[in-house]
Amino acid sequence: MAVNPKKEDWMPRCEFCSFFEVEKKDDLGFCHRNPPALINLGDDNYETVFPILARDEWCGEFHRLTN
Repeated sequence: MAVNPKKEDWMPRCEFCSFFEVEKKDDLGFCHRNPPALINLGDDNYETVFPILARDEWCGEFHRLTN
């Protein structure tokens, strides 16, 4: 019995997740599933950053984009 291949956009991937903000210029983006992390840059200088991920990554919190 032949198995139908799944369409690529059916698979859980960051680029198809509603929490993902795509950087159009490359294959990376920002995950907005959780608040940004606070990074200590030293000398009382801090920055917040969302996780930077490749479009083809995925996690257990995947939530498919809806149109």
